[in-house]
Amino acid sequence: MSMALPDTRDHRTFERAKVELGRCDVCGTGKAVYRSREEQAKVCEGRYARLVQEWNKGEEVR
Repeated sequence: MSMALPDTRDHRTFERAKVELGRCDVCGTGKAVYRSREEQAKVCEGRYARLVQEWNKGEEVR
């Protein structure tokens, strides 16, 4: 079962991991490569990219 992680999470709390983290907490299939101790979550490349895109949309960065 995957955990819902709203796209409004701050991607800046995530850092790229240097160790094996297992699977993404959101999709459950992708290899988790970013983790946030603050959010207590780990995400794959795809979810991290989506977090960044959503953040940029909110900040009106083009």
